[in-house]
Amino acid sequence: MRLVHFSSDSFFSGIIDSQLLAPLRLLGEKAPDIQRAAVFLTSLRHLRDPHVKRRADEVRRVLPGVALHFKYRLMGACPGQIPLWAGQLRRSIRRFGWGGAEPIIVHCRGESTAVAALRLKRRDSRLRILLDIRGASEDELHYAGWLGGYLARRNRRQLEDSMAGADAVNAVSQRLMEHLRQKGLLRPQALTSVVPCCVNTSTFYFAEEQRRQRRQELGLHDKFVVCYSGAMRHWQRPDAIAAAFAAIRSAMPDAHLLVLTTEAAIFQEHLGRAGIASHDVTMRAVKHNEVATHLMAADLALLLREDNLTNQVACPVKFSEYLRCGLPVMLTRYIGDLGELVNREQVGCTIGFPVDREEVIQAAGTIRRRLEAEGDAYRRRCSLLAQQTLSWDGQLEKLIGIYQALAR
Repeated sequence: MRLVHFSSDSFFSGIIDSQLLAPLRLLGEKAPDIQRAAVFLTSLRHLRDPHVKRRADEVRRVLPGVALHFKYRLMGACPGQIPLWAGQLRRSIRRFGWGGAEPIIVHCRGESTAVAALRLKRRDSRLRILLDIRGASEDELHYAGWLGGYLARRNRRQLEDSMAGADAVNAVSQRLMEHLRQKGLLRPQALTSVVPCCVNTSTFYFAEEQRRQRRQELGLHDKFVVCYSGAMRHWQRPDAIAAAFAAIRSAMPDAHLLVLTTEAAIFQEHLGRAGIASHDVTMRAVKHNEVATHLMAADLALLLREDNLTNQVACPVKFSEYLRCGLPVMLTRYIGDLGELVNREQVGCTIGFPVDREEVIQAAGTIRRRLEAEGDAYRRRCSLLAQQTLSWDGQLEKLIGIYQALAR
């Protein structure tokens, strides 16, 4: 079997590491008979970036035995760009030396790469297209005026075209799959699977001794530590994170906020508006291999998003990372399938949006009492659930099944 991952995601994004490199590497262990390859289309603005070569070398080290091709691209919104992407994929397949009539499965991350692969499929009947749809792209635009209108029409057209031509569809949540079905986009004959955004269990884990050491280093051993990890974009609602912690702090004088971000300056503004003192917050920009031990130093994680289509069908990988590191999660109940999972398995609490002070305090109190009663046993339970249901170890077999069905 021959498989090529086709991606136009940001080359330096951590999403590449967790959602593409990790499963490709594990695939080599679980299904060594599959010939693996990956085509990365990285932004043209990185052409003179000296870190590109270092990043490419890093990817090669992570994926031994995988055929790789790195190419530059313009924005997908540029007219005529899709034929160019199709040409890049054609040249990559030729470079891999994949001749003969055996099927080639193209795992496309997102609608744009799927539309390009489908264009090539008109000329190369060996191709089998798996559309890996990551969210509601029609609801994720934040541009006004003519540009916003143009991008909205382009996204709708690409979604319709990719769904109409794909041989198989993977969605990151059951709600996303149902959304596609309700819109009439899911063809009855298409193979389907639901594989969430999974955590890499070799990078994220829970260990009691490392938790104790990190808390001691950070001076948090006697604190109830609330954590947020990630960027400070508007859809990640840093204002809600600050408001929620302010509510917790008003009821729990020993509460402390641990923030892992590279955009501390943005969050400082929200902390000031919420009236949170600087000595109640620790902010750090940490290396990727240190994120897990910082997460496990906390007691509770926050994942707060507003109620819209983007979040209703989403599956943020941050949730899986929190849970895998032993953190129960307070999250808004609208985020994909996660609210149902949290309530069913009792690994956190769900709240509404906008955040309500009394509801936040009640939820934090519930989680704290559970931690006080069960301690590390509760944290281990959270970590084990993530390994079983939200990791590549537990989910990769679904994709392998789709690959095998497509190859037949």
